[in-house]
Amino acid sequence: MEPRSLHASLTPFDKVTATELDHWRALRETDSNYQSPFFAVEFAQAVHHSRLDVDVAIVRRRHDPIAFLPLHRKGKHAYPVGRFLNDAHQLIKAPDENLGLTWLVTKLGLTAFHFHALIGEPLDRLPAWTCQQQVRSFRCDIGDQPDEYLASLCSRHNTVRRQSQKTRKLAREVGPVTFEFDCRCHDNLRQAINLKREQYQRTHTLDLFATPWTVKLIESLFHRPTDSRGPRGILSTLFAGDQMVAAHFGLWEADRLHYWFPAYDPAFSKYSPGTALFVSILQQAGQHRVRCIDMGYGEQPYKRKQTDSTGVVSQGCVSPSLAYRVLNCGRNRAIQASKSLPMRQPLKRIGRTIWPSAGHSKLQ
Repeated sequence: MEPRSLHASLTPFDKVTATELDHWRALRETDSNYQSPFFAVEFAQAVHHSRLDVDVAIVRRRHDPIAFLPLHRKGKHAYPVGRFLNDAHQLIKAPDENLGLTWLVTKLGLTAFHFHALIGEPLDRLPAWTCQQQVRSFRCDIGDQPDEYLASLCSRHNTVRRQSQKTRKLAREVGPVTFEFDCRCHDNLRQAINLKREQYQRTHTLDLFATPWTVKLIESLFHRPTDSRGPRGILSTLFAGDQMVAAHFGLWEADRLHYWFPAYDPAFSKYSPGTALFVSILQQAGQHRVRCIDMGYGEQPYKRKQTDSTGVVSQGCVSPSLAYRVLNCGRNRAIQASKSLPMRQPLKRIGRTIWPSAGHSKLQ
């Protein structure tokens, strides 16, 4: 039976008090699942600055806050803060609090909370038809010995082992190779975003920077002071001569780097500049006290060859309505089935050409 002293409500982010934000920060320290920067107050703050529509579901016992979930609302439907840019989400609470997302969605009067990277939730605690699928996530647990980690990768993967030869060839044929772990140049940031957008167009993938708020978010995180509390944006660049051949924009907090938006110039693909960039990041991880590189979810080939740890995230929706969960699950499974069709790539290319805004609802 639900305690009568337990209440849940939605509060606009800019109305959340400083005391409540401190409770939020303290709860992050109680569970390793919340180490991802997407659980940080400062990430939600940056999203709200970019979109002005972040609400925070706050669960209170009497008057004391005991759980938080930052989100966006479209009518009676809720989505993780940052929408599709968010690589990890969950109700932030103490481990001994027996609170579930279904209870929260019901208390808030919502139809559903849609998730695409739910972590730390045992499937047997979720009602039937809540989870449509699980996707692997990847992580580099490099610890205090990045050189040993890199040596281990070289022993297992030819592409990593041969990278030093390719990088030397790049220097000979294009120009001196220079790497910057924490580049603070805004022009280089814009160039890295353009490289990523060109990749999206080239691969007929949803352009995550097609809406102004996502670029504003990246720039907001990038310009956070280097000594600020919580995560900040970090740009790593690899140049050959005066040519940017690869770049990565991620989130850096304490000893954890979230590998978020890697990109490279395909004109230099024979030198594997993406791998060269990652190797360079690993080589300097120790001096910057980075002990973990979180690659997030998704089965991209580069993640499998660069990581040693895997987990899973869940995708689906939490709803008190069984009918809605079944309908939503069926729709998403049909979409997943279409992705395995033999003609998927040509159809995808045609679809993006005819309907370039396809998928933009994931960013709204």
